[in-house]
Amino acid sequence: MEGRIILIALGILIFISVLFNELFVNFGLIKFFFGVVFVAFGVPFYKKKSAGTLGNLIFGAILILDSFRLLPSPLNFWQIVLLMIASYILAAGLSGLFHVRKKPHKKINKEILIFDIPPNFTGDSLDLSTEVDWSYLTVESSKIDYPVRAKASIDGEIYSFKNSYDGDKVMVNNKLKVSNVKVPRRAKISIYLKEGISYSYVGKLNVSDGFLNFRQINTKDVRIEATASKVAIIPSEVDNSTIDINSEVSSINIKLPNDVALVLNQIGELNFKDLELMTQREDGSYVSTNFSEALYTCYLNISSEMSKLNIEFID
Repeated sequence: MEGRIILIALGILIFISVLFNELFVNFGLIKFFFGVVFVAFGVPFYKKKSAGTLGNLIFGAILILDSFRLLPSPLNFWQIVLLMIASYILAAGLSGLFHVRKKPHKKINKEILIFDIPPNFTGDSLDLSTEVDWSYLTVESSKIDYPVRAKASIDGEIYSFKNSYDGDKVMVNNKLKVSNVKVPRRAKISIYLKEGISYSYVGKLNVSDGFLNFRQINTKDVRIEATASKVAIIPSEVDNSTIDINSEVSSINIKLPNDVALVLNQIGELNFKDLELMTQREDGSYVSTNFSEALYTCYLNISSEMSKLNIEFID
């Protein structure tokens, strides 16, 4: 708002100078008026202490002095324009010399939450579900004492983060609040799973990035629902596994360990790259080129709409 008023004032000065040149030179009341305007915008300098407010204060003072003829000679229009530029240059130099602080950025209401769940768990299998909006989601194994450790870095004003458990079932959700009108900053959700436990996993990703590393995890079954998301998955190399994916306008990247074979079944519209790594069978399914020598097999079933699948081998 302040900048717009200054631009309006400058425009009026130009019009007056061009159309009423003699009136402008002698009409000190107009100079006084705009001097007051600039000084008013410069008074908050003691609070904001920015180069802009200091420049307003200097230039406003010059206009007021000139309107009362307290300068050695009256200023013409172009001298006033040059002095305005000089005022802001001088203010910028002084702000650097005396470390005038800039306007601070708005502080993000960032929260870091850590949960170990469920407590007192003695079983050997667990059902885990996650649902995230506009987030970076990571799922991987870790040497922890609890079956699930959830770590969330979120803005509490934008997201609603919840976790719950009931026996051998754990749920972790991070949803955008319906009432939020901000441009959301992406949340970071990390899920750590204990090695030695068998997991069933359901993950829903909405406009999110997911890295799901099941390499050292015994996964009974995995089901992924991805909408406008990017998901990278490393299948388990502890045992055979099944992964079901429902993908809508998403990118799926399967990172296949060398000792894990892949059997792929897909329906729907799917942009399938790296076909040289797969061989199509008579039933329409695909198998990876390492199928005969692999120790374990991942059965990947994909239902897709306008999605992309990429498969690569990793060490």
